[in-house]
Amino acid sequence: MPGRPTSEEHRAPEDDLREHYDRTTAAPISKMNALTIFSGEYQTRDYYMNIGPTFSDPVARALYAEIASIEEQHVTQYGSIIDPNETWLEKWLIYEATEAYNYYSCMTAETNPRLKAIWERFLDYELGHLHQVIELFKKFERRDPAEILPDKLPDPIAFQSQREFVRKTLREEMALRARGTQYVDKSEEGPASQQYRLQLNSTGSPSDAVARNYRWQPGTELAKSA
Repeated sequence: MPGRPTSEEHRAPEDDLREHYDRTTAAPISKMNALTIFSGEYQTRDYYMNIGPTFSDPVARALYAEIASIEEQHVTQYGSIIDPNETWLEKWLIYEATEAYNYYSCMTAETNPRLKAIWERFLDYELGHLHQVIELFKKFERRDPAEILPDKLPDPIAFQSQREFVRKTLREEMALRARGTQYVDKSEEGPASQQYRLQLNSTGSPSDAVARNYRWQPGTELAKSA
C-alpha cells in the first residue's frame, strides 16, 4: 500500500498543531465532526497506551508503544482544530449534541432490531443530557442555545466501507508533510521534524529495531533470561 513504511510518520511536536475553526463562524456540523474525530482518536490512543503494556511478547509491546506515539500525534492534531475560545458550557453543549448525533447515526444505520433498540435507548439518554446542559447554558451564560446548536440534526454518519476513499487519499496525499500548522509538500517540511525523525530512525524504525533477528518463544523476558 502507498504510505508504507511509516518511518516518515513521526514529527516534532511543533509540527503537530493545526489551525482551529472559528467558533463564531464555523458550522455546527464542523464542530461536531471535529469533536467526533478527536474523541475517536483519543479512545484509540488510550487503547494502545493501556493494552499494549499487557502483552507478554516484547515485540508486541514495542509495536504498540510506537503506534501509541503516533496516536498521540493524532490526538494533538484533532484537538488543536477545536476553538480554545469556546466557553466551558459552550464546549459541553457541543459535546452533548455530538454524542446525540453519533448515537442517532448508529440507530439510523442499524438493521438488527435488538441492537437498534439499544442505540435508541442511548440516544434517549444523550438527549436528556443535552436538554440538561441547554438549561445550564441558558441559566449561567444567559445565551440562546440556538446560537450554538443546529436547528436539526445533520444527515447521519454513513457507516459503510471507506476503503476507496482511504486508497485515494493515500495515492494523492502521501507526499504531504507538516510545517507548523500547515500541510506542505515533503520538500518544504519543517527542519525540526526532519531532525527528529533522523534521530528516531538512526538505527531503523523503532519497531524494526526491536524486531530485528527476533524469534518468538514461550514466556516473558524473565523466563528467557533464566
